[in-house]
Amino acid sequence: MKKVFRLIGVALVASSLLTACNTSDPQPSSGKYGRGTLIINEGNFSQGNGSLSFMKEDGTVQNGIFEAENNGNSIGGIIQSVRGYSLGFFTNNADKLAIVTNAQDKVIICDADTLKAVAVIQGNNAVENPQAFASIGDRGLVTNWGPIADAFGPNPKGFLTEINLRTRTFVRKIQLNGVRPQGIVATNNKFYVADNNSNKILIFDSSGNPAGSITVANQPDKLVVDALGKIWVICNSNPDFNNFINHKGTLVKINPNTDQVETTINNVPCEAFNSKIATAPDRIFVLSGKKVIAVNTDTNNVFEFVDNTFSLYGLGVNPFTQEVFVGENVFTQASRVRQFSASGNLIREVTAGVGTNGFLFYR
Repeated sequence: MKKVFRLIGVALVASSLLTACNTSDPQPSSGKYGRGTLIINEGNFSQGNGSLSFMKEDGTVQNGIFEAENNGNSIGGIIQSVRGYSLGFFTNNADKLAIVTNAQDKVIICDADTLKAVAVIQGNNAVENPQAFASIGDRGLVTNWGPIADAFGPNPKGFLTEINLRTRTFVRKIQLNGVRPQGIVATNNKFYVADNNSNKILIFDSSGNPAGSITVANQPDKLVVDALGKIWVICNSNPDFNNFINHKGTLVKINPNTDQVETTINNVPCEAFNSKIATAPDRIFVLSGKKVIAVNTDTNNVFEFVDNTFSLYGLGVNPFTQEVFVGENVFTQASRVRQFSASGNLIREVTAGVGTNGFLFYR
């Protein structure tokens, strides 16, 4: 009986660890660079100088770490997103990273602990203006705008790229004519894709087959999954490209068990396009100009979390400390990165690469 009780105890501990660290993006464990924050620098489009930086817990920053680990080879192009994944039992503990980069149109898969590249998905139009990545088991899907000449016209030729994550090879293109696929998340054994050209969230089953859609506000952009497993979508909602600063969009909460909209919050200050969104246990954060806007997920109250001194482009929330990280909206020089406490107090400011647009957190 003691052995049975011991096994039950181990199972309960493992269950509590998985629950405590439930985030929309699997986060890596401490590797070669220790505990800290992986800073994703998009780079300048014309220069294709996307890069990765690492900030340790003491605030020390090391730039150009991908080049350092890959014989001087750069990522190339501009980084749209980096997301962790795992094929192991603890799927919330990422041991691989998928780096999605356009301008050179490729997906680089690297070890999360060393950042050494192990595969590159590129060529034969396997990816074309890719945006984001999500995975279920050994299947990864990447959203692609397709030909840029059509991406913002009346009939974009978007598609999804399917990757076999076990063999790290291209499988197929899932054509989505008339769709400009932007954000993507995987939860409840389904993929959810934001069609930024409509008012739809497209649903795909775990095999990558169409499984319906959900009507939200106009022009859904990024998606995140909160600690309770609910999906939050920021919608640009008829963006005003002549007045970016005062633009307001719509925040929508979806229950993936029913695929129904549970909450719609209007007039949320956000970017008119390429909005950033992040989740904390009781809040959803979005960027608007120089400000970080927070939405209380219990009361739906919208309030200003931080009024910054420079325009913002990157956003992330450490799921273990609830600290908020932001990156500067600048593409001609190194971006400033600021780290705030969960209550909004500035902890530190550092300098990273060009155009910081996101973060991953090594526990």
